[in-house]
Amino acid sequence: MLQNDAVRTLQYDSEIRVAQQPSPQEPRVYDSHISITSQPRPEAPRIPLPVPIATVTGSRTFIPLSGYDCLADLPSVHIEQTFELNEGVSSENRYVVRSPLGDAIFAASESSTEKNRLLWGTGRPFQMHLLDKTHQEALVFRKKLALGSLCCQPKSLEIWIPPGNVLGRVVQSPTFMQPEFYIEDESTGQPVFCVEGPANSGFCCFCLPRECYFKIHSGGNMRASIDHKWLASKSQYTTNIYFSDVKLTAKERALILGSAFLLEYLYFQTRF
Repeated sequence: MLQNDAVRTLQYDSEIRVAQQPSPQEPRVYDSHISITSQPRPEAPRIPLPVPIATVTGSRTFIPLSGYDCLADLPSVHIEQTFELNEGVSSENRYVVRSPLGDAIFAASESSTEKNRLLWGTGRPFQMHLLDKTHQEALVFRKKLALGSLCCQPKSLEIWIPPGNVLGRVVQSPTFMQPEFYIEDESTGQPVFCVEGPANSGFCCFCLPRECYFKIHSGGNMRASIDHKWLASKSQYTTNIYFSDVKLTAKERALILGSAFLLEYLYFQTRF
């Protein structure tokens, strides 16, 4: 079934560029000695985000300084998968993360090998690169190999920021009748949020309906929620994050965004 033109032809959206597909060749493995001919250079300062991304909250104007800072003060974000007519069943996934007003915040592009996509399907290892409006990498999500039907194999995803710092990780809890995950802060190594799916989901918690709801809480307080719903206006499903706690920091929102991408692959992706 053909997607509507707004989704099918999406290449540039609100001045944000969808990351280009890497070469179809498998990553090269270097088994010989490698000589370093140049010293690493200091990290270049980030290009400022365009002025229109600045938001006014009360009496202050907030201008984000780094890629994921644009998540601060947003009441919600919405993840849409993009499709192209020439995609095969083993293609890498691409997404657009939007604000409540429909503006594109990030363009997300999966990086994985064709072999892993064909062999392991949605349980495949991958890296998800999120580019902001300046076409710079704001976040990287890294997932290891984990098959959805094997309860003994915990699923996890790491959230990174350039040039190579870990913000935190999302780790599956060993439950049987309800999906449960913990979002851990890298600086403390302690869980900061618990993500709970619908109860009585079935054995191993991998048989969820296409439309379902996850709540995110800490200390007994509701902090955010994630749902997966059909969007009739675009004829596709979207994964939506609602930040019910306005005091959530940009870092905490980035960790929650990473958990939404993990849920997308574990429960809602049907294409290899």
